[in-house]
Amino acid sequence: MLFANRIPTVNFWEWIKEDRENRRLLWWSAAVSALVFTIFKLFYPFPNFMPPDSYSYLEAAYNNQAINMWAIGYSKFLRAVSCFVKADLGLVIIQYVLLQASLLYFLFTLKYLLGPSTRSFRILLGLNLLNPLVPHISNFVSSDALFAALSLGWFTQLLWIIKGKPSRNLLIMHAFVLLGAFMVRYNGLYYPIFSIVAIFFAHLRSRLKALAIGLIVLLIGFFVGRTMQVYYKETKTWQYSAFGGWQIASNALYGYAYAENDPPEKVPAEFRALHVFVNSHMDSIRRLALRPDNDVAIYYLWDFKSPLKLYMESQTKKDTATKNYFHRWAKMGSLYASYGRWLVKEHPLLFLHYYAWPNFIKYYAPPAGFMGSYVLGNDKVDFIAARWFGWKKDKVYNNFKDKKIQVSELFPTVLAITNLVFVGVFLAFAGLGGWRQSLPLTRYILWCTLSVWIVNMGFSVIAAPIELRYQIFSLLITFGFMWVLINWVIIQAWIRQPEKHTIAELPTNLQ
Repeated sequence: MLFANRIPTVNFWEWIKEDRENRRLLWWSAAVSALVFTIFKLFYPFPNFMPPDSYSYLEAAYNNQAINMWAIGYSKFLRAVSCFVKADLGLVIIQYVLLQASLLYFLFTLKYLLGPSTRSFRILLGLNLLNPLVPHISNFVSSDALFAALSLGWFTQLLWIIKGKPSRNLLIMHAFVLLGAFMVRYNGLYYPIFSIVAIFFAHLRSRLKALAIGLIVLLIGFFVGRTMQVYYKETKTWQYSAFGGWQIASNALYGYAYAENDPPEKVPAEFRALHVFVNSHMDSIRRLALRPDNDVAIYYLWDFKSPLKLYMESQTKKDTATKNYFHRWAKMGSLYASYGRWLVKEHPLLFLHYYAWPNFIKYYAPPAGFMGSYVLGNDKVDFIAARWFGWKKDKVYNNFKDKKIQVSELFPTVLAITNLVFVGVFLAFAGLGGWRQSLPLTRYILWCTLSVWIVNMGFSVIAAPIELRYQIFSLLITFGFMWVLINWVIIQAWIRQPEKHTIAELPTNLQ
């Protein structure tokens, strides 16, 4: 039976403290992490910024806003951190420690539940500790590191819930970690579904199940309701995310750009004025030799020549009561969400061909995007950044000859290989009888992992243009399970006649 005698009899935290190998690995992990971070900061003494995201987060934190262009959770995190430490180094250290701690929690959980060989786990741990993406993503003033840390924590807790008989404290902590991920990044929208399903099928008393699910619904529901209330108060529109509305319309336009123009009279009345702008724009770019929307990226969302931006300006330039750009921008979110959904419904094949398929290719090998350069090649930051961190000057620098982050260019290939191998070893696992040999717990864990991987892929492809920084969480869990399954496949290759051998008979270097 696969992994049949691997799960320790003591609980996880006692296992961590009592096992000499675990203690030694944790000490080494702390030492290596500190060394890696120290060397990294010698080359990058200042944090990295991605305009306009970073400055918008800082401005929302400075003004203590309840809503923002992006999910508000990271701005609240910045404000909370500033209560204890104001220096930029303190923020980066906290982000790095949170991400590394979440990663260690995930990796040691894999070791506890699935029991990879000692040598295999040491290599897996070392590769993760030396992963250059971790310090780089932690150095950004952006939600990416925090979201990856919360997502790793959420997923690892999900595995413990699947294991059976989760404690009340774990269920409460899981609800708050889930809320944190939900607040920090819109990619967390599907997380509550997995959590609720896992708790529903867990070995728990019905009352505790109801309380745990109820707490998740209460926390998420309160946050969504409060956010919608603030949107209505400030923009007179009921919506949860204005950014989501803009993104839906932007994504839909990549497909509609290759359609024959729909006549305005055949469009629902509430969209007609907007649709006239869109048709006029599509007529213009079709004449261009080099179209600005050739690549599925940010053109329709952020370019001031896009029809969405032009229509917003036409509708709000006379609105003297709304001078704040964010409020004018947010007012359009609800309309754009409805219009984008209508376009996709009318032209589903074009949407799949010109938006979803190219974005799927990017998921396979995500471009470096913002992670490819330091402050987008600039040597100055916006005033809000200098003011927030208490800098006397707005200049930043790194200790390389240019501002390109060369290592990030390797990771599209790394992620492509990881995804391919992950799928391949899952198929090999099934073909070699892995499901049949596994304990029920192992099967549940692997099915959960595969489901999260598939749903994350589908959600990521449909939700927004893919970048490397959006896939840190997916990369880390995919690589971990890929490595464990490769270990199992190697064992099967070593044992030529599996039915005549047991795990105890393996050579010691594979146990």
